[in-house]
Amino acid sequence: MAVSSCSKSGDVYDSNLVAENDHATVVEKYEAAFKAKFGDISGETWDYSIRGGAKAQTRVSAKPGALTDWRGTESYGYVWNYPEKAGVDDPMPEKEVNNLWQNYWDNTILPAINAAEAKAWNPDGKIVFRTLITTRDGNTENKYFAVGAEIAGIDLFLRMASPANGNNGKGGTTSDQHTSSIDFSKIPAQGVQWYACATEGNNKNQIGINAAEWKLENFKEVTVNCGGKECTFWCFQCYKDATTYTYTDIVLWVQKVPSVPVLSVLKRYMVEDLGESDDFDFNDIVFDVCQYSDGKQWCFVRALGGTLGISIKVGNSTWSKEPTYAITEMLNTTAGNVDYSKSLADFEVTGWNHSQNNVSVEVTGKDGYKWVLNFPEVGEVPFIIATADGKEWMNERVGVPNIEWFGLPND
Repeated sequence: MAVSSCSKSGDVYDSNLVAENDHATVVEKYEAAFKAKFGDISGETWDYSIRGGAKAQTRVSAKPGALTDWRGTESYGYVWNYPEKAGVDDPMPEKEVNNLWQNYWDNTILPAINAAEAKAWNPDGKIVFRTLITTRDGNTENKYFAVGAEIAGIDLFLRMASPANGNNGKGGTTSDQHTSSIDFSKIPAQGVQWYACATEGNNKNQIGINAAEWKLENFKEVTVNCGGKECTFWCFQCYKDATTYTYTDIVLWVQKVPSVPVLSVLKRYMVEDLGESDDFDFNDIVFDVCQYSDGKQWCFVRALGGTLGISIKVGNSTWSKEPTYAITEMLNTTAGNVDYSKSLADFEVTGWNHSQNNVSVEVTGKDGYKWVLNFPEVGEVPFIIATADGKEWMNERVGVPNIEWFGLPND
């Protein structure tokens, strides 16, 4: 038995110092394992978002009332922006698009389309849109219908769908989902070829087309009264040999909108929380930070693979895992159950500087000891890495294969 009055101050047990020393040991092991796996990291900036390459396939928010982007193969640029700021009410929610399809397609919308004259495709302004229906006419099995544009040799599409047989085969919630947006003024003046096509193949992500062979020259535009509400539809002919259902291959509900804030910057941050010293799956915390053209900033939490207490700080704003979720709960990282479009939580942000990456994560260990993970300096071993939006994180306990992975597009 030790008598405290006879012991020196340095002999007194300090639990916080022990925890600090234990943490320092874990950090040393992590840094050594990182360098052993990934090699020379001198000169690395750890911000792969500025290098581009990832596909923009995730949603801004899964919460009701938030608009989404129209998907393309670029993070942002051209017109494939994430849409209007988070919190703007969806002008065509799921319930309403189902109402239009079920109650007004046969008796109001389709007759108007059949009676309308096709006109030249020359869109302008900012549009929000959503697929109302896709139909199939003739022997079009194994074909995907698509409307989009080729810009500088890259095919981008507004909508792509595998239509079902029959006039009412695929509409409402069974069609391509989510209200999206496009600003035609952002499309380059040169080097653009719009197309409306029917392509073959079982994997729409591997379909290649010659846009010039499917040149989009004409479409139909109709405006009808649906239960006291004026609705406008753009109607496209994608299958050249159609005889019965013409200009109904893809039908979009559309609405012109005034100038509203659009996404100007988006970065995805992937974090290792040091719960394990060598797994390098970088899915312990995954969050997207957006800045819109009106200056508003927003953070969307995408994945929480760690089992420690965490608080995410972006600029001047902070969000904590608890009490929204249990600390030990692993969220959206288990193989086979990952939803890359899901938003576990979102919060408004102030003071984020996207060029300085002023983000950090405070972690609370199982023994109560707290530490802060900051965005790394050049050449440091990273606990946080920035990627382009749309980069899909790894499944639980599956380490990233190499440093270059962060800047490469998902297959």
